[in-house]
Amino acid sequence: MFNPVDPSKYILLAEDNSADVELVREALQDRAIAHELHVVEDGERAIDFIERIDRDATLQCPKLFLLDLHLPKRDGEEVLRRLRASERCGQTPVVILTSSDSPLDRETAARNAALHYFRKPSTLEQFMQLGDVVKDIITLGAAARTVEIAS
Repeated sequence: MFNPVDPSKYILLAEDNSADVELVREALQDRAIAHELHVVEDGERAIDFIERIDRDATLQCPKLFLLDLHLPKRDGEEVLRRLRASERCGQTPVVILTSSDSPLDRETAARNAALHYFRKPSTLEQFMQLGDVVKDIITLGAAARTVEIAS
């Protein structure tokens, strides 16, 4: 189980595409965001992660959850619902990372109180904007709810 050295810098990424994981790492580094990134590759592991935190008070909730909606084993919607039901981590800010522009996926994100819906863009420059989203959430907290990235 991942237990961060500095919980204030702890970001959980649920993403099954290794190229997208590297792009996220690059976006965070590009914007000089001090962070400890923990990656889970499927929805089942993400849910297990949340449940272990709920059972063990010594474990920390992430500062931010970056969540792909289309994960293997259990989808992102199920992960998001479980996160929101968590006693300890239910208020964790969530950024949805997805290639989908489906109105249904956007509705799912909004219904489950995701702060941002970040559609994975086709260019590196656009993907680096994810760093701006993360920086806003970390520095502005709940006020970041008013910020939306259009892609």
